[in-house]
Amino acid sequence: MKRTFFCGTLACALLLLNACTFGDIQIETWSETQRDSAAVNSADSTDSGSDSGSTKTPEIKFQTALGERFYSENLVSPPAGSGEIYVTVDRAEVFATLAEAGIALEDTFPDSVVDGIQYDQASGTFRGDRVIVTLHFTVENVNATSPEHAWEPEFYEEYDFRVDALGACTEGPDFYFSKHDACSGSYYAFHLEPGETTEFEVSYLVRLENVPLESVVFQTADTKNGGPWVDLNLK
Repeated sequence: MKRTFFCGTLACALLLLNACTFGDIQIETWSETQRDSAAVNSADSTDSGSDSGSTKTPEIKFQTALGERFYSENLVSPPAGSGEIYVTVDRAEVFATLAEAGIALEDTFPDSVVDGIQYDQASGTFRGDRVIVTLHFTVENVNATSPEHAWEPEFYEEYDFRVDALGACTEGPDFYFSKHDACSGSYYAFHLEPGETTEFEVSYLVRLENVPLESVVFQTADTKNGGPWVDLNLK
């Protein structure tokens, strides 16, 4: 009899506990601002306990301006790579032809500029309302290691990164890297040791049929929400 009474009491208690738990659940729709704030607060909270051995996750900005430094998660691609690496788009320029941009056709990424498709080699002009947008970058490696090395150690060293992982312009893939072939692993690879900073240019072939020049931005791919984008102020 006592056992029956005990089981019945325990069952009632569990039902009451579950009822309280379910009653406390609230479904909310957060704004983007709230999500960003929560992410930053979470990172700060993670960093607050020095005895836990954890380190603070750098803040990911969802909008930046020319000359503003931002953390580039996709150059690291954790957990393959690790650490902090920062990028600044210093300035942006627009050119109508390769000659104006100072780019030799043979120095472009293979098959990225094809005569009769994107390019008219006879006249030296582009087809289909295409223009060149050249971005000048500064990259600072604080203490980051390369994901490329983790994935393909036979081709990439520990501090070899790929500039094509940065992202692209609206309606425009990259086709030229000023330090191309600096590393054996890839046309777009560059080597940057911790504590070092480098500068380079990347050119994108932007097609203006679907977007006006002033609306072209540099879009990264750092996060599931699309990553930071940089307003290039093109005219």
